[in-house]
Amino acid sequence: MGHLEIRRCALSVTQQQVLDSLGRIKSPRGVALTNANVLSAISASDGKVFFSINVDAAEARAWESVRAEAEAAVRAIPGVTTAMVALTAER
Repeated sequence: MGHLEIRRCALSVTQQQVLDSLGRIKSPRGVALTNANVLSAISASDGKVFFSINVDAAEARAWESVRAEAEAAVRAIPGVTTAMVALTAER
């Protein structure tokens, strides 16, 4: 019997896949994350996805659960090996 070799294929992740995934997440105000005007610097390359959620400092605490949900949603996209979402609060 021969040996079966299993290789993990690196699937190409697109920015559109990331946006589609994030569009299913609601902001604390009930608006789709992609329509909340808070996303910036979305980068998807070699299975790694990075982006920021920029909010007002007074709302930062309310957005932490959204940040965690967004990170989990992006990590669930086939081909994503790393997802890092920064929550940036400006005064």
